[in-house]
Amino acid sequence: MLLLDRAFETARKKNYKIVFPERDDQRILDAAKFLTKEKLAKIVWLENTKITSSHLETIKKQRPNIKENIAEKLLMKPLFLAGAILSLGQADAMIAGAMNPTKRVIEAASLTVGISKKLNHYSSYFLMVSPNGSGYIFADCAVNSLMSEEILHDISISAATIAEKLLGYSKLALLSFSTLASGEGETVRMVRNVTESLVKKGIQAYGPIQADAALSREIAEMKGIEHSGDLNVLIFPSLDSGNIAYKLCQSFGNFKSIGPFLQGFNKPVCDLSRGATTEDIISASVLTLASI
Repeated sequence: MLLLDRAFETARKKNYKIVFPERDDQRILDAAKFLTKEKLAKIVWLENTKITSSHLETIKKQRPNIKENIAEKLLMKPLFLAGAILSLGQADAMIAGAMNPTKRVIEAASLTVGISKKLNHYSSYFLMVSPNGSGYIFADCAVNSLMSEEILHDISISAATIAEKLLGYSKLALLSFSTLASGEGETVRMVRNVTESLVKKGIQAYGPIQADAALSREIAEMKGIEHSGDLNVLIFPSLDSGNIAYKLCQSFGNFKSIGPFLQGFNKPVCDLSRGATTEDIISASVLTLASI
């Protein structure tokens, strides 16, 4: 798979450090062994880290009013210590989620790494690879159950940034049940307003646009939109639509889905599926490193 091959080569050149907070999982151990053997990453294990006041400060920075004894207790939890290690630059990425739900991974990242100052909301994306090797970014498919213009805007900005790094360029399709003015409703207005805002920022974005028009230049032209036929970032108007779409592509379209990856934090954090295989963990790790 050419896309993943490029990511592997990029990661091998960088040889960054990954902190794995879930060492008790055999899949993690096997993935770490492979990453080390292939010189794709250096592994940071929690037991080799001495907790210092600097680790405590990462939590205090995000929550200035937190009591020190509570911050100390949080650092006794693997996810929070891993987040502090990442925040201090003692690792370049955190890969977690094999044994913990998304909510816990996000909580730890929020209280240690923090959300990027450029954004107000974190979100997620999947890298979807079609049977012919084409890559797409799907966002958001795992995090934001409530949607607003501000959240959709932040999702789009983050997804565009990651597409530039992993796919080489970003052209966004802000999906809807309506193309342009073929339908109306609250979500259509939301998608239209966000698209206009992105275009003003110089981002190549098309919307509201239906999925068939997003993926076919000919259909798009029939519906009044002109694009080059290479849109590679699909932005969904709700968590329902995003989650359903990626699973349908995976199940019926034979797409390979990798992720979810968290986006919007100050440092790279990957939230693995708890059903991830060792191969999935390796791929997710490499793509996380390649996106830095």
